[in-house]
Amino acid sequence: MACGGSCIKLLFFIVNFFICIFGALICGFSLWANLDKDFGSHLADFVRQVDGIDVKLVNEIAEYQASLWILVAVGALLFIVGFFGCCGAGCESPVLLGLFIFIIVILTAIELGATVFAMTNREEFVSSIQQVLEKSSATPDLRKNIKPIQNVLQCCGATAQTQHLYIEDGLCGPKPIAHPDNCFDRISHMVQSWGESIVVVAFLLLAIELFAILFSCILCRSSQDIRYTPYYS
Repeated sequence: MACGGSCIKLLFFIVNFFICIFGALICGFSLWANLDKDFGSHLADFVRQVDGIDVKLVNEIAEYQASLWILVAVGALLFIVGFFGCCGAGCESPVLLGLFIFIIVILTAIELGATVFAMTNREEFVSSIQQVLEKSSATPDLRKNIKPIQNVLQCCGATAQTQHLYIEDGLCGPKPIAHPDNCFDRISHMVQSWGESIVVVAFLLLAIELFAILFSCILCRSSQDIRYTPYYS
């Protein structure tokens, strides 16, 4: 039993170590997706400057970004919980183990919900961005609003269909086409790469969390058995 308990403690430590690492990764990837080159702030400013945008489109963009911020917070909390789990791996207090299980279950549910929401709404987010970019190409004054995003993403024009308008207005740099890719293609590619990274890390973290809950339950049960053994011996 002692050998088995030591093995469970070791596994519990290893699992918490991985929770710590993957929590930091999910936090980092989500933060990167929101703040890479200040893209998120430039996008928010750009959407506010475009007149006549459907409120539903604005809400879809805001909800998608909010789900990424939730993943940032969950990843940071999991990093902290995993760190203290590593430090307290040798402690077999049923109260602390029960609290650990409760926190991990709550964070796992939030993480799973935010990840699923972000991934299922990714296409809507990209579609909303496309519609906003198309509306921003209606007049020369509106086309000037995309300049910060062009600088950040090194792109030319809002979409493939409207790129010629930005070239004619001289908004694509000193050369006729300094950056041949349009901004919508760059954004959709970025969202795709973010999504793949976040999904892989999130579901690996989910599997690790399930092992953490399992080992926590085993440790909690074994500590209770050891505590009450003298009363029956």
